[in-house]
Amino acid sequence: MAMRQCLLLAFSALYFLLMAATFNSLGQVLPYIVADLKLSWAEAGMGFTLLGTACGAASLLPATTIRLFGVSVTIVLGALQLVTGFAALALMTGVPAYLGGTLLLGMGFCFCGTIPAVHVIGHVFEGRRSTAIGLYFTAGNLGAVCGPLLFYGVHSATGGWRSYWWICAVAAAAVGGIAALISRIDEQGRSRVALDGEGGAATGWTLRRAMAKGQFWLVVVAYTGCLLINTTVHSFAYQHLLENAVAAGTATLVISAAALVAAAAAALVGLAGQKVGPQQLTVVALATLALSSAALVLPTNGASLSLFALSFGVGLGASTVSTTLLLRQWFGGLASLELYSVMTVFSTAAALGPSIGGHLHDTTGSFAPSLIGQAAIAALLAGAVALTRPPHAQEEALGVG
Repeated sequence: MAMRQCLLLAFSALYFLLMAATFNSLGQVLPYIVADLKLSWAEAGMGFTLLGTACGAASLLPATTIRLFGVSVTIVLGALQLVTGFAALALMTGVPAYLGGTLLLGMGFCFCGTIPAVHVIGHVFEGRRSTAIGLYFTAGNLGAVCGPLLFYGVHSATGGWRSYWWICAVAAAAVGGIAALISRIDEQGRSRVALDGEGGAATGWTLRRAMAKGQFWLVVVAYTGCLLINTTVHSFAYQHLLENAVAAGTATLVISAAALVAAAAAALVGLAGQKVGPQQLTVVALATLALSSAALVLPTNGASLSLFALSFGVGLGASTVSTTLLLRQWFGGLASLELYSVMTVFSTAAALGPSIGGHLHDTTGSFAPSLIGQAAIAALLAGAVALTRPPHAQEEALGVG
């Protein structure tokens, strides 16, 4: 197996774990944590907010460690944070440990997740970048399928939720260690200058000139909108369905079905991205995510649950691939690591979604207001992306500055 396939496999396995054990599992565990630790839903939502905030706000840190020390060191640092965060959740007895654990998980996600992976995959798969990135995000969405099911199985077998976090801690140490080792072998076999795109092969916009363009900020806002719905739905969809007389097993099945659709959608969008423009794919992602939030406030029946699973899955799977490809298509690969990191930093605003949704639920007794609001936001963004023209090619620059 070629080294680039090993890298794709290692990063995909790590992303599978991250998606299974963080955002997608926590929403399933929260009702039990709230009941056992006597938390309010505002406090529970704050944990999700910290998870998303740390994941976004710290995004420039892995970009810096990659430039200074390489990808392998970055992965090791992230794995240590993940193990510590999972252990904190397994041992927590109150709000401080809960918030500290989710904060560490967000940091670990940032160091081990899409920033190093997209950087490496985007450079080693120049000819088939769209397909490779699609496969990477497919692995993450498969993790989103397995995470809730794994927790459901562990909880059914043990009657508790703490053992699940211990399993996640062990997995983070093992998978993170393997990914770091493979990255280190790859770094020793090539010049880091080539990996960083500083050897003359990479072209594109400079960091400063890209950040001066309105199109860059539109991609950032579109990515943030997708993340807002992703984070908020994963925070409260399970509880929302329970409150609307959906059985726990059925709710788990619906959410896992949406994640399965997302996995298929990411793979298909990756393949389609070789021929279809990422701008069009981003419009599809935003429109279907808007539809998914609206579906959750429809009368609960088989049709509305199916509509939610299908539209949320398609939107989630398409959004992660399409926005990444759109950023690269419009601004090139020269400063792609920094641009992707900046985009992730500003997307931290999406982490306010669960906190706002939790407060609205405590006030109104329903998650419907937040779901309707985010559906409107996504619909407006879909229209904006559809009407925007790419930045002018003659303004493209060739040096980082």
